[in-house]
Amino acid sequence: MPLSIRNISPGDEAASETTLWKYLTFEKFLDFLLMKRLYFRRADKLTDPFECLVPPEVCMGDPADGTPQAEREFLAAHESYINSARTKVFLNSWHTNEHESEAMWKLFGGAGHSLAIRSTLGRITSRLAGHDLTAGKVLYKDMVRDDCVISDIFDFALLKRKPFEHEREFRLIFINEGGDDNPRLLDSFGLHIPVEPADIVDRIYVSPLSEPWQFELTQSIITRQGLSDRLIRSTLFNFPGMKR
Repeated sequence: MPLSIRNISPGDEAASETTLWKYLTFEKFLDFLLMKRLYFRRADKLTDPFECLVPPEVCMGDPADGTPQAEREFLAAHESYINSARTKVFLNSWHTNEHESEAMWKLFGGAGHSLAIRSTLGRITSRLAGHDLTAGKVLYKDMVRDDCVISDIFDFALLKRKPFEHEREFRLIFINEGGDDNPRLLDSFGLHIPVEPADIVDRIYVSPLSEPWQFELTQSIITRQGLSDRLIRSTLFNFPGMKR
């Protein structure tokens, strides 16, 4: 069964060819490559405390002060969602961009040695079709001024505040209905979905901040996995003619 993909217009190239990136520390990359799995973080354990939430300024109505019925119903639904559904939402994030991003290297790769996986939406969604996932582009909204349609749990998971729009995020979403008994659960913070890295990876970029010996180490590991032809040393900070 194909993945359900949201926030993609009928003529959007993201239906198959849009380039996606995942920037990872060396340790997280090894977890993906050697353990053959993608890590999904629980929504309420992410850095932004408003992940998968409507911010407080949107939920300021008081049922006792004449708040309209529709707004009261929304507030009640939001409270119920916070108390019961939000802890079931697990997210795996990718960056949408045709080119590598200096900002994403710093934000998600960290200083020093890190890697970026390059893939396409079509490649990822076709290979993960059997894992009961939902996917979609994140919408960045001013939640006070903009019209925000919230009809289900996935609308919450694909909505973020405008200060984060530089992330240009595409998300894979897993709803954990199995609770603590889910065999995929790693701990209270996240779970894993099994993947075959060779099926997902188009290219593997080594950070432009990595030392030569770190590149050699990474090259040796990736070669043993049969993916040496997909390895690229980023030249983002190279002068013309400079070799790293």
